[in-house]
Amino acid sequence: MKRFLVTAGGTATAWHISQVASQYFKDSIEIEVSDINDPYLVPTTVSAKKVHKVPPVVADNYKDVIAGIIKDNGIDAIIPLIPQEAFLFASDSDFIRENNILSSAASLKTTELLADKYYMFKTLSSLDIPTPYVYDRSELTSDGIYLAKPRLGFGSAGVKVIKSGDEVSEDTVIQEYCHDDDYDEVTVEVFNGDELKIFSRRRIATKAGVCVKMEPVDNNIFYPYIKKLVDNVDCPRAFNVQFLYNKGEWKLFDCNLRLGAGTALSSAIGFQLTRAFLASLAGLEVDNDWFKPDDSVKAVLRVYQEIVVR
Repeated sequence: MKRFLVTAGGTATAWHISQVASQYFKDSIEIEVSDINDPYLVPTTVSAKKVHKVPPVVADNYKDVIAGIIKDNGIDAIIPLIPQEAFLFASDSDFIRENNILSSAASLKTTELLADKYYMFKTLSSLDIPTPYVYDRSELTSDGIYLAKPRLGFGSAGVKVIKSGDEVSEDTVIQEYCHDDDYDEVTVEVFNGDELKIFSRRRIATKAGVCVKMEPVDNNIFYPYIKKLVDNVDCPRAFNVQFLYNKGEWKLFDCNLRLGAGTALSSAIGFQLTRAFLASLAGLEVDNDWFKPDDSVKAVLRVYQEIVVR
């Protein structure tokens, strides 16, 4: 029996991971989660083996608390879901070596290349993968509209549309604003296994940065870009990337080096990335049949579920 620790246990991503583990791997994988809330306030408490209350990720003793959980509970691998943990628990970090466990996170080098928005721009540009241009402050024009993003991190947190005169902090990158009324954002789920598998979905609607309505789109548009990325950068086994259409081409604007909350939508249509990810992390066989979306599905919609905790 393998024991995996999933951080940010109260998130939709942790819920999905725990549900998939319970459905398909109840005899081979046990999921434990950590969260800043008491266990009775964490939805995954109804499916995970154990919920551990931990301090915020920015606390000085956070790594020590996680290390204690790993030691006391025989954890075999950690699945970090908090952006700051991409560095703390990188697959080749001192923490992972010292605790003799696996991590689903990317390596430190890959995290530096793709989590830092400036280095991501430089990396993708060097590979001829279309990506939004990152401006130097001196290049901004008085009538320009731009996208400001925290230089480090994943997802849409802290992202805003600005004009050249707006104040932004020094740890912010100013990026080309990509927008086209005829094209919505596309997320591509990636299984970086012996054979590359991808699934592309159009984000019809989002709430708090999480996709809640999606429909499948043609993989052939995005496959060459993903193939070039994984052939040249040591990407993790399961992750997703986002594309926006601008000036006649699709541009890769974000790399989320882990499973996301929207991954559950892809699982629902038949692209079982989370199932394959868990099997791979546990050293189990991955079946090609897990990557066959149902062509009859028009869309996948997310609704909310009430969880009763006693």
